[in-house]
Amino acid sequence: MRFNISLLAVALMAAGVAGPGSGFAAADPTADSGQTRYSLVNGCYRIDTPAGALVPAAGPYRMHATGLGEYLLYGRNREVLDASAGSIHPAKNPSVTAVWKVEGSGAGGFTLTNSATKTSTPATFVQETGCAEFPEAQSNANGTPGPSVGADGSIVGTIDAHAHVTAYEFMGGNFHCGRPWHPYGVTYALPDCSQYRTGTNGLVASFLDYGEPFHSSDTRGWPTFRDWPKPSVLTAEGTYWTSIERSWKAGLRVLTVDLVDNESLCAMMSDRRNPCNDMTSVRTQAADLRALQDYIDAQAGGPGQGFFRIVTDPAAARAVAASGKLAVVLGMELSDPMGCGVFLGQPKCGRADVDRWLTELRNIGVSSFFPVHKFDNAFGGTKMDHDTTGLLVNAGNFMQTGTFWNVQSCNGPEHDSTQPSVPIAGNINQFLSNLTGPLLGGAPLPLYAAGPHCNVRGLTDLGEYLINKMIDHGFLIEVDHLSEATADEVMTIIEKRHYPGVLSSHGWDSTKTTQRVYAAGGFATPYASEPVTFVKNWREARTMPRPGGDFGYGFGSDMNGLAGQGAPLGPNTIQYPFTSHDGKVTFDRERWGDRTFDINTDGTATYGTYADWLEAVRVLGGPDIMTDVFHGAEVYLRLWEQVR
Repeated sequence: MRFNISLLAVALMAAGVAGPGSGFAAADPTADSGQTRYSLVNGCYRIDTPAGALVPAAGPYRMHATGLGEYLLYGRNREVLDASAGSIHPAKNPSVTAVWKVEGSGAGGFTLTNSATKTSTPATFVQETGCAEFPEAQSNANGTPGPSVGADGSIVGTIDAHAHVTAYEFMGGNFHCGRPWHPYGVTYALPDCSQYRTGTNGLVASFLDYGEPFHSSDTRGWPTFRDWPKPSVLTAEGTYWTSIERSWKAGLRVLTVDLVDNESLCAMMSDRRNPCNDMTSVRTQAADLRALQDYIDAQAGGPGQGFFRIVTDPAAARAVAASGKLAVVLGMELSDPMGCGVFLGQPKCGRADVDRWLTELRNIGVSSFFPVHKFDNAFGGTKMDHDTTGLLVNAGNFMQTGTFWNVQSCNGPEHDSTQPSVPIAGNINQFLSNLTGPLLGGAPLPLYAAGPHCNVRGLTDLGEYLINKMIDHGFLIEVDHLSEATADEVMTIIEKRHYPGVLSSHGWDSTKTTQRVYAAGGFATPYASEPVTFVKNWREARTMPRPGGDFGYGFGSDMNGLAGQGAPLGPNTIQYPFTSHDGKVTFDRERWGDRTFDINTDGTATYGTYADWLEAVRVLGGPDIMTDVFHGAEVYLRLWEQVR
């Protein structure tokens, strides 16, 4: 043990908050020599220092991990130990001066250092009782999954090919309410949303959540959650980490997290903390996802101990899934990927930019991405959004490209999203005009001839170059959101090059494109939606020809992606408690604070209720669909292994 009197120890003695005696306290015989700096997590301890017990009047302390080896010391009166203003004292609210770093071990001695002031002292952690419980959401999934390998060596597990766990950073960072974790815990991760509902941020959020710009709702989060989360509220957090854990325990073994942003929609926000730059956002979100992995590791007892494992190649993904943990794949869904927008028909990048960015995306850890998302860009045309959302996104397209979508009647049965042909009833048009008018230079929002509609813009020469380079580098190509014209040309390249690394991850394509994806050896997962619709889509997908006949099925939740989730199922569609597919985990209703979630009455309100959603799929679809769904991760990995 290091034998020095630190500034912290001196401050403790000078402040008179240490225990009796002076000088160095003798080693406590009850100290645990098997302790590590990580194993202290969630434990209840008296903390002995050379000056005596650390602020004994506030202890003992619950150790809440803010990160790997760092903690809030949560006292019996539900206050944290703070080292601000030259003293050590309980504080109601955590801050950087309430974060304490633990180094060393039980055998060799620990050092406790305040992360802000950097003062430190030797410390011994002695197990106690009587600690307050640190607030946390409850997954109410009891049991631990085992290895996920079948008798034939294949992975037995499900795949969500499309989710947005890091969406709290997009559109300027002050639009989406809540986040999957916060170092200070759930009360900070799932807060009152009123702080995100100012200015245009609030108007757009209300428009997307309720269909009107001035809807009044209860914005409070923890612990009441009266009006969110719910399937129709698109702008508040649904992927809190214990919810992801619940779905993992139900069999989720592969999760694609699509890093997402939109520069024009970001520019509409009056309150921003992040720049409106798609690729800067990708870097930020990739770092965030790794911080989430570290946070989950910290809650589980140390590096590598958590269920959430980021992977960058199929071999690592297979190893993680086989061990029974969750393989997390990084995808990218941007309107201007690689800064390759278009303005008045002129691309903002060239082939050298594409080459440079493909290398950087590999370094970031991205394995799949969409060449086109909401707006037309230098690579091709978008499938567009429909109805009132289409008006808003078309305004963004004008801001980004200098033009509205070039829409015409379709020549064949396949089509893109139908655009408004008459003014929307009520005050929506006026709201959108007021919101976008200053950004559009007075240009009116367009109305089109009656649909069905197709976006005229197809794959560009630069887009053809990108697709071929994605194939050369082994990227998985996402064909959702491509206009029919663009998708047709992309699939033609894929077919000519016999490339199976093609995905439709959340149903934003046509039946024709889905059929071509399967025929090329690719993987298609529909938008999760309601279980009854998912079962119907599964039956249709099973009839589509595919090489070798191997079939597995997955879903794209699009959670946090401004996409509505499954509606309430109705009374007693599933029964609680229920058991996981492998029989090792028992599920009761998920709980966030005072709010309990029942999919029968609440729908797919949180990511954790995808465990309940899967049980509904079993009830409605029977054992055959469960066989295919639990073969989905394996089929996806086999595809990825062919191209990397």
